[in-house]
Amino acid sequence: MEILTVKDLSFTYKNAADPALENVSFSVDAGQFVTICGPTGGGKSTLLRLIKRELSPAGTLKGTVLFDGVPLSSLTDRQSAERIGCVVQRPEEQIVSDRVGGELFFGAESLGYSREKAFRRVAEISDLFGFSDLLGKRTDELSGGQKQLLALASALVTSPGLLLLDEPTSRLDPVASADFISMLHRINEELGVTVMIAEHSTSGLLRYSDRLMFIEDGRMTAFGAPRDVLSQMPSEKVLSDMPAPVREHWKNGGKGECPLTVKEGRGLFTYDSRDKAPVKEYGDPALECSGLYFRYGRGSQDILKGVDLTVREGEIRFIFGGNGCGKTTLLNCAAGIERPYSGSVRVFGRKLSSYKNGELYSGNLSMLCQDAVSVFTHDTVGESFKRADLSSLPYDISGLLPRHPYDLSGGELQIAALCRVLATSPRLLLLDEPTKGMDAAAKEVFANVLRGLAGKGVAVVTVSHDTELAAMCADTCSMMFSGGIVCTGDVRDFMRGNAFYTTDLCRMSGGAVI
Repeated sequence: MEILTVKDLSFTYKNAADPALENVSFSVDAGQFVTICGPTGGGKSTLLRLIKRELSPAGTLKGTVLFDGVPLSSLTDRQSAERIGCVVQRPEEQIVSDRVGGELFFGAESLGYSREKAFRRVAEISDLFGFSDLLGKRTDELSGGQKQLLALASALVTSPGLLLLDEPTSRLDPVASADFISMLHRINEELGVTVMIAEHSTSGLLRYSDRLMFIEDGRMTAFGAPRDVLSQMPSEKVLSDMPAPVREHWKNGGKGECPLTVKEGRGLFTYDSRDKAPVKEYGDPALECSGLYFRYGRGSQDILKGVDLTVREGEIRFIFGGNGCGKTTLLNCAAGIERPYSGSVRVFGRKLSSYKNGELYSGNLSMLCQDAVSVFTHDTVGESFKRADLSSLPYDISGLLPRHPYDLSGGELQIAALCRVLATSPRLLLLDEPTKGMDAAAKEVFANVLRGLAGKGVAVVTVSHDTELAAMCADTCSMMFSGGIVCTGDVRDFMRGNAFYTTDLCRMSGGAVI
C-alpha cells in the first residue's frame, strides 16, 4: 500500500529565478526505506520540507502530494504532526525545551496524550537511545551529535508512520553514525516505520535501502532498487557521493554486479603499494594550547582535562573523537569564546589576553562555528557580503545572495558561511564541522581551498567526523577521548591505525590507500 504519492511536484522559492524542484513524481510503499542522494542544492531538503507541511518554505508550489491517499492540505493539524515525523539538518531549529526530558515529553503533551501513554512512550524511547540518565540535562549543553539523536528520539515518541530525515548523521562520529543507521534500520524493520533519508554520506545506508533516489538540479534522475539504479553509471556528481565500493566499481570499468558494501568490495580491486606521506615543512607555532582545563559550571565535570595542542603555520590539523568528548569546547577555548579555568592559549606567540579591541579577529584568527547560520545577521545572504570581494572566494555564491539564510540547504549554508569567514583573510582558521551537508564535489573544492591556504602559511584546525575530507587534505590528525588528546600523527598512519576513524577505501584496500 502506498503511504506517499508525489505527482508532478514543482517548487520555486520566493525571489528565486529557477525552480528548486521540477516535475518530480514517485511513490513510496508503507514500510520502505528510501535513501535520497544528489549534489548540494539539488532539491533534496526542499522535497522533504514540502512533504512535512509545517516546514514548507515560502514560494510557488505546483503538483500533488498524498499521504495515505489524502492530500497534505486535507490532513488535520494533529494528523500531520503525529503521523509524519521529521529530523532537520540543524537540530537547534527543532529543539524547544531546555531539558532533555522536557523535549521528549513535548510532542506527547502537545498532542494531549494521557499521562500513562506519554510516560510509556518516553520510557521506551529513552531506553532505546540511552537518554535515561540524561533527562535532567540542559539541551544547550549537549554536543551537536547528542542534539541530533535527541531530535530523532523526540520525533519517534508519537509513533509516526513516515519519518523524514535530512542529513541526520552529519554531526555524528563514525561509531555513533553506524549505530544511528542501524537504529533506523531496526525502527524500519521492527516497527514498520517508513523512512526517507537524504544523505551525502551513503556508506552505511545502501545495504538497508529498498529504494535509491537521485535528485539533480531539481529533477529526479533515478528511482528504484539500489542494485537496479547502480547497474547504470550515475552522473559524476552523484557517483562522487556513492560509497567507495561503488566508486571503485565504476572506476574499474563497471563489470559485473556493483558492490554496495565494503565487505562486497573487499578483494575485488587491486591497489599499488602503500602511498607515503610527502615531506612538508611547517612554520612557527600558530596555536599553542597548554594544560587546558574547562568546565561549564562549578558543580559540573571537567570537559577538558589538561589538553595540550600545538599547530604550526602551514599545517592542516584535523581533530577527531566521539560526540561530547570536548572537541568543540577545545576550539571555543582556542578562539577565546570560552575561557579555561586553568592552562593557557597562545596565538602566534601571544596570550589571548594580550589582543585588545578586536585585534585577535582582525586578520589573525577566524572561526566557523558548528551553527553556521550564526554567521549571518541579515535577511539575505548578500547583505553579509557587501564589503567582500566575491571574485576572490572559492565558490560561486551569486545564486545564494538574494536568499534568506534559513532557506538554504545545509550544504549551501556551510558554503556561504565558509566564504564569509574566508573573506576576513585569517592567518589561523578554526573550523567546526565545516562540511555538514556538502556533496563530494563541494568537499573537493573545500580540500583544495585548505591546501591553498596552508601553502600560504595559514594554519588550519578542523574539528570533524569527516574522514574522507581528512584523507584529501589533512597533514596531521589528533584523536580526542574523555577530554584529552590521546594521539597525534600523520594522516596516513592515523587512518591505517584505526578501525572506525578511517575511510572505507582504507578498509577495503587493507590500508594500501586512504
